Formats: sequence, structure tokens, C-alpha cells
Amino acid sequence: MRERYAEAHDFIVRAWTEPETFAFNGRFNQQRYVNIWPRPVQKPHPPIWVPGGGSVETWRWCAEMDYVYCYLSYYGYKAARATMQGFWDEMDRLGKDRNPYRAGFLQFVGVAENEAQARELYREPAEYFYDRCLRVSARYANPPGYVTEATQRAGVESQIATAAAGGPDSVDNTSARPGIQKVNLIDKNARQFDAIVENGYVIIGSPDQVAEQLREIAHELRFGQLLMLLQFGNMGKDLANYNTRLYAEKVMPQLADVWSEWENHWWPKPMSLPDRAATKFPKPALAAE
Repeated sequence: MRERYAEAHDFIVRAWTEPETFAFNGRFNQQRYVNIWPRPVQKPHPPIWVPGGGSVETWRWCAEMDYVYCYLSYYGYKAARATMQGFWDEMDRLGKDRNPYRAGFLQFVGVAENEAQARELYREPAEYFYDRCLRVSARYANPPGYVTEATQRAGVESQIATAAAGGPDSVDNTSARPGIQKVNLIDKNARQFDAIVENGYVIIGSPDQVAEQLREIAHELRFGQLLMLLQFGNMGKDLANYNTRLYAEKVMPQLADVWSEWENHWWPKPMSLPDRAATKFPKPALAAE
């Protein structure tokens, strides 16, 4: 699967960067004519972020290619400590700087005017998701060749295996930050809302409460690219819009200075406003009278 993934990556990058029509004859992909349109604005191509569940090989590949590694977890920041510590340990071994923007992290969030309202609004969507949306058969958890020896030795479990097992194992999860001894028991089968929140699967509360927690976990796990899941479970459109708007207006501004001492080399660079205004688009063809 990694060979297939690598070839697809090379195919996409070449399509972004090749100015002329070309043929692609790979082992897994064959295309006689490749000529994408419209072409990317950012040159040589947009920044690349790679989603992962904790594979050591993916960490190393992201470091080699200078891509962002994004840890996508349904089980929140408490269960992610070991994986994120492993990622940064690997970056240290490879001689990479500790720019937090090398890492992204996914977190479920529910924002309301106050904590009581947040509990009322997000209880049903969270319980629906964790009780009904993570049904994975155990036979898909660890098929032969899916997890490499290096990843197994690192003690990192795939998200598929985690879901099949019913959630992250109940373990003593010690904080990765030096000098801090913080132990949390991660519940393997959190399905009720109080347990879901207690185990960090979902962060809920007022804008100030959510901002404080996100600021803390950004430093604890050392990630600069925060990926938000503001719609989950059976959440309707109106509640998803409310959650998104409240986060954008009242939480996000409080996080603007997090990691301000570092430069984000991996953020998309859109076309400047003057260039956008000067862009000439072809006139539509007029039908003959």
C-alpha cells in the first residue's frame, strides 16, 4: 500500500507542477494525457499536509519531504500524548527543528455561551457518534502487513484498531512535557457524555473555557495546525453553523498568538488582492445571432 501511496503522491505533484500535457505510466496508475485545469496558484505547488494515525514510517516520510504530519484521532488529546511525543522524538532523532507547525492535530469541539448550554447542546451528537459511528469489525483492525514492525515497537496503535477495540486502552497516560508528572486513566469504552468529555474526546464549554483548553493542549502536544471537528454525530445544520460561528468569532481570536514566535512555512499562500483584481478571465463565447 505504501508503494501505491508513493506513486499517487508523485503523480499528483507532477500534475501540479508540469506545465505541459504529459503521460503517466506507473505501476498502479496509467494516464495517457494529464493536463489539469485550473492550475495551482501557489508555486511550485500548494503545501502538503499528510494525515496519519501514528505510523513511524509516515513521520519519517513527512520529515524527509518537509510536509506537515497531521494526527487524526477520534479519541482526543489525552489519548494522543504518546503518539505526539513519539513524533517529536523522531523529529529530534532526524535532526529537524521543533517548529510546532510541522504537526497538526484533530480535535472535536463544542462551543456555547456557557458550559451548561454546551452540555445540553452537544450531549446527543457526541453520544451518537461514539456509540453508533465507530463500529469496526475486529478482522479489519490489524490485517497482515498493515502495521510495520517499527510502528508496533513504538507502541502506536492505528485508529482502525482503536475503533475495533472500542476506544483507546485504559492506561496510565503520563504527560509528555518534561518535569510534569500527570497521569490520566483513558477510558476504553466511553459512550456516555460525561465520560466522553472527561476523557478528552470532545472539548466543550464557553468560548473562554474552550480557548483555554485548546491553548493548553497546543503546547502540551506541540502542534501548530489545529484541525477542528465542529460537526459530529447526528448534529444538524443549524447547530453545526452555530458551533462554527461561535468558534470563529469568540474562540479563534484568543488563539491568534499561540506559537507567534515561530514561522508557519506550511500555510497556503493565496494570490494577492491586487493580482486577483488584475486577473483577466476569458469572455464567454456568444451564440451566433
